[in-house]
Amino acid sequence: MNIVRTILLCLLSLTSNTGFILRGIFRTYRNHNINKNININSDSFIETRQPAAVALQTVEEAENKYNLNWYVIGEAKRMKNNVLNRITVWNRDYVFWKNNNNYYAMDDDCSHKGASLSRGKLVNNNVMCPYHGYEFNTNGVLCKVPGLNFTNTPCQNQNTYNIVEKNGWIYMNTVSNVLYSPRNISIFEEDEARNSSLSRIFINMPFKAYGRVLTENSLDVMHIGFVHTFGNKQSPSPTKEVPPYLVGDYPYHYKTEYDYTSGKDSIAKKVFGFKQLKIENEFALPHTTIARVKFGEFFSTIVTFASPINVTHSTLFVKTYRNFWNSKECDTFSKLYNWIGDRVTTEMMIATVLQDKAIIENIKLQHSDGKFNMKFDKLQNVYKTLYKKLVHNLTVTKE
Repeated sequence: MNIVRTILLCLLSLTSNTGFILRGIFRTYRNHNINKNININSDSFIETRQPAAVALQTVEEAENKYNLNWYVIGEAKRMKNNVLNRITVWNRDYVFWKNNNNYYAMDDDCSHKGASLSRGKLVNNNVMCPYHGYEFNTNGVLCKVPGLNFTNTPCQNQNTYNIVEKNGWIYMNTVSNVLYSPRNISIFEEDEARNSSLSRIFINMPFKAYGRVLTENSLDVMHIGFVHTFGNKQSPSPTKEVPPYLVGDYPYHYKTEYDYTSGKDSIAKKVFGFKQLKIENEFALPHTTIARVKFGEFFSTIVTFASPINVTHSTLFVKTYRNFWNSKECDTFSKLYNWIGDRVTTEMMIATVLQDKAIIENIKLQHSDGKFNMKFDKLQNVYKTLYKKLVHNLTVTKE
């Protein structure tokens, strides 16, 4: 192994692109801890995380694989300055915090004895472990051991991770900065994020559900009539469909379009009097979905991200845009009008998510793939196929 490593290190100096590719090979070799078996409810679930980098890939391929590991971990408006937070993604714990509008993240388990760093405190923007008082700087380097002079070695340091705020959500990439350093930060962005005139609300809710199943539900047009109070039970199927297609603006971004007859209790019909809707459903791997509902000059757009805690639990983050119940004026009446619109929208979204929750949490994981598909299951199937291939594959075997 030492000989192989020496050869690789020598080759790194040939060209920058060659070096980039070979570093990916070597880092992948060090990081093949992606296959694991877990037991849940007397069934054996074989879980396979796809590697963050694979051998012999182009720069673009490496960047695309890196970008498949961005996960929403919180809402920006809820973040307090200089407070340690813990988040779990794919069964791994991380500590993250905000300092002067900068975000930082590292492994939560202390490299010394495994204590939870999120239970410690910040000292001059260093994380102090609650167990022995060791301090790690924002690069994860062990920089202080109380009562001892020491020489730092790499094994003492914490893995750190890229973490950014974007359009109201906080994203963290679960690929360690030690393993890969991207050329730039590239996170999928919905069109509405570039329109400052829209109103926007946020909610999030925990689910006892596999993240992929939760995401598929957000792409399912046929459940609307039977799960949601605003759906159309009498005419639950779209009247027209544009099959899923690759949008091309961002890797693994797909879209489908429908014509739909509005339900009698929907806002479009009950409040605005529109009988016909245009629905645009989209996804971008790993977990972003968009449901854009258009009626006349109005539209409402729901963006979701189902962040996986493990294979049985997730957190659904929801962001809703609208161009109605919305005033651009700054007077007191307009502010009150917008506040009421936000409040009503928030309550409706909470009710909608709870309706989904009642169904999704009662789907057994071993039955979640189903036995057959129907006409309007195309988008979910494209998503599921790509997800299993590129993000995470879960199969069930009997013990």
